[in-house]
Amino acid sequence: MVAAPLVKDSTHRLAVLGTSVTQNPVLKGYAEKDLGIVLDMVTLGGESAQQRAALSPQSYDVYDQWFHDIDLSWPTGSLQPIDINRIKGFRQLDLNALTGYSKTKDHIWKTSAPIDRLFVGAELSLSRKPSEQISMMPTIFNADTMAIINGQSHPFPHVNDWQGLLDEDWHGAVIIQKDSAISMVEILLALIQKGDLEVANITDLTTDEIDQFIRCFSGYLKQGQILYHWEVEHDLLAISHINKPLLCSIWWSGAMQLRARGYDVSMFTPMSGYRGWFGGLALSQSLSDWNRDAAYDYLNWWLTGPAGAYLCRQGGYFINTEAVRTYLQTHEYEFWIEGKAARYDIFDNDGQLLYRKGSVREGGSLYDRMKSIAIWNTVMPEHNYLVRKWENLPWPKHVGRQ
Repeated sequence: MVAAPLVKDSTHRLAVLGTSVTQNPVLKGYAEKDLGIVLDMVTLGGESAQQRAALSPQSYDVYDQWFHDIDLSWPTGSLQPIDINRIKGFRQLDLNALTGYSKTKDHIWKTSAPIDRLFVGAELSLSRKPSEQISMMPTIFNADTMAIINGQSHPFPHVNDWQGLLDEDWHGAVIIQKDSAISMVEILLALIQKGDLEVANITDLTTDEIDQFIRCFSGYLKQGQILYHWEVEHDLLAISHINKPLLCSIWWSGAMQLRARGYDVSMFTPMSGYRGWFGGLALSQSLSDWNRDAAYDYLNWWLTGPAGAYLCRQGGYFINTEAVRTYLQTHEYEFWIEGKAARYDIFDNDGQLLYRKGSVREGGSLYDRMKSIAIWNTVMPEHNYLVRKWENLPWPKHVGRQ
């Protein structure tokens, strides 16, 4: 808990724009109680939040989103630099997480690490060169992958890498995410692995390469390879009634929501590596004096531990690991962070069973999983061109809920 800020004032409200990954009533209640301010949570899908952040800075005070979104919102001037001198304990944070804890990658994929857009330099340029200002305060992060759903009750085809998303064995049983900056890199990895596509730089496709990608993937969509695509994690409930094995590109938090409801969800480690991502908090360029002070208090609150521990129980990692440790039981920390076998049953924040005693988190420890990242969420230089093509693909109709 932190001391109530000087800006405590019930006549003002702090607007936080973000997604369902980090915005929920419990964390909102924690923050309001500790800070003594009122929060207005604006919760949207990833692409809708990106658009508002880039084009309507007057509509929010704090932007709670992913580091790759900086490539969209920073050039528009909608965000302002964060003074690290106002972030208590910033210099004690382990920023190596923003590189996947590795200076040199052994795999062939070129990455787009969050560290490359962290620090603000001359003329508001972004790089990994340390300075007194940052574009976004790092918070939650993870290495995401695919999961087999309904695998325990049915036999399912073998899969060990991203190309499984496009394998004939999984025809009509594949589920992917809608956001192009997230799902596109997964499909790109799959196409390259299958030998359907060659590109010079996996994080910077030319317009010709994007056209080739779209043609290849469109063929799979027309053949019915993809059953469903989801935008927010709650959409995954639409597939929960399907009684056959499914191969699902899924976030850890979404996977844990399904497990908490009793569904069989088994994550696995792709041979070529995970898709990595990093979340953070940024400041709107349109902040008033009160809102700016309150926003800094909110950013500092996030580093105190409760929020990180809550998200850890959903499968996430947090930049201030030591603060999180004090809000987790020892066996929880060992399971989620250190990758050790569970000494007791593992529950989520609502007391729902996630893993039985003796289970091991798929992929192992934080360090093992983050070191195995193949590619980070990526906004390419030709992102706008890609999005126009992506949105016009022959997507399957949504699966009806029961």
